[in-house]
Amino acid sequence: MSNPIRDLPTKEGEWFVVLIETVKNRVADGGSFPSVTEILADMAGRWGVSEEVMGAWRLGVGRLSDYALSPTDVGVDSLDEEEEALRASRSALLPVFQARLQARIDEVDRATAGQSRCPTSGETGESRGRLPRRLASVFGEVHLRRRWSRCKGHKKGWSEAERQLQIPEGSFTARLGESMSLLSTVTTHGTAQKLCEVLLGVSVSSHALQDVVETRAQAVIQLQDKEAQMRRPVEKDGTVRPVSRPADAVPKPPSVAYVEVDGVFPMTRELDPQRSVPAPGHRGGKGRRYVMEGKEVKNAVLYQGDDCCTEGDQRGIVLEKNYVSHLGHWRHFAALLWTEMLRQRFDQADTLILLSDGAHWIRELAEYFPREVRPILDLFHAKHRVWEVANALYGERTPKARKWAHTQCALLENGKVRTVIASLKRLRPSRINAREKVDQLVTYFTNNTDRMDYPTYRTNGWRISSGGVESANYHVTGARLKMQGMRWSPNGAAEMTRLRADLANDLWRQRTREVLAM
Repeated sequence: MSNPIRDLPTKEGEWFVVLIETVKNRVADGGSFPSVTEILADMAGRWGVSEEVMGAWRLGVGRLSDYALSPTDVGVDSLDEEEEALRASRSALLPVFQARLQARIDEVDRATAGQSRCPTSGETGESRGRLPRRLASVFGEVHLRRRWSRCKGHKKGWSEAERQLQIPEGSFTARLGESMSLLSTVTTHGTAQKLCEVLLGVSVSSHALQDVVETRAQAVIQLQDKEAQMRRPVEKDGTVRPVSRPADAVPKPPSVAYVEVDGVFPMTRELDPQRSVPAPGHRGGKGRRYVMEGKEVKNAVLYQGDDCCTEGDQRGIVLEKNYVSHLGHWRHFAALLWTEMLRQRFDQADTLILLSDGAHWIRELAEYFPREVRPILDLFHAKHRVWEVANALYGERTPKARKWAHTQCALLENGKVRTVIASLKRLRPSRINAREKVDQLVTYFTNNTDRMDYPTYRTNGWRISSGGVESANYHVTGARLKMQGMRWSPNGAAEMTRLRADLANDLWRQRTREVLAM
């Protein structure tokens, strides 16, 4: 008699129906009833999986059956029913996930027995046995065993299976760690803690969330800085360096490329050792004193001219954007930005436009790039400065202030910035505050005259507003780092800055794989 189990179709779901019918027919014909062990062993052989996996599958099916056949409670509403279904599904998948992952670990351990080499020294490791490992996952706690090796020169050991399968260090699986860090990058650790329980069904502490975020951020910074260092455009002495393009660069350069640059200041705090007094018997911040100050996060938004569209007479929109963020010196930021420009082939664009508010460090940035850059001063920022002077001269939003400001703004739009400068120099305000603002605006327009030829820019169809990076200052950086009452350590702010840019660039899953491969 042929074995009916071996003839089962593999189409999803059909095997169960055929199995029931086969057993019924076999019993009806007077044959022996196959045991569950026989059925699982035969199915394991047919599908090429271990009997341990089939046993876990049997356990999972049993847990689903317990849920499906449990009596319906009249007092349970749809929300309770759905939550119970989620718990049942996680419980059913946990043993299968654990068994499959363990099977892969076992396979690597068998293949690499006596051959695993230390990732630091390269020496062949000595096996310390198969040690246990526990990891929290979205299904529940996973219990694994893997071979642990050490070499004589290093105390810290390693697992070849964990290395090959990219199982992360720490207490969480890759998927759970990715989700935890994502939630804590979107919102505060406290709120992320609640979201983990509601959305993932996992209870974690806010400290665990903070540790996961810091670990990921440090790895991201290491990856990005290594690439930026390798592709920095110039040496310290100003010599232009030949650099390679990233492997994931876009296929062709744009005709017109835009880079908008600006800075935003989240509040940071640093320990003041001179004013801090140790408090015996106390932990935490008691007795400590801090210096509060703002650290500038430098942001850049990159996009192509072909991605610029209009939604109306007074409103434009950019369809595709990329972001670069960094807390620190502008030269470091420039290396990160240049790497992304190489990836987008902005270095090969016919026209490269740098839109900004004209800050001094941005002028240096424009000169740093080893290609011609067309700098443009954001028109609306220039108008805002005019209005500040108007209000200081004639009173807040008074008719005279409005008239004067409208006249100067119209001159700016017509490219007559020198006329505006001459008009400002003729002013003789009596109040010190007004005189200071007038002098500052004269200096500002004088330094940026070569960036304010707005009629030509409009004729060429170029954008003259840096609204994209102004928006990024809030949506990419400020929405997380400038929440009410927040104070960051400089390192914490720098780390969160990079993660927020990854989030805005939709690189979360890609970055997870890159971090796991380190």
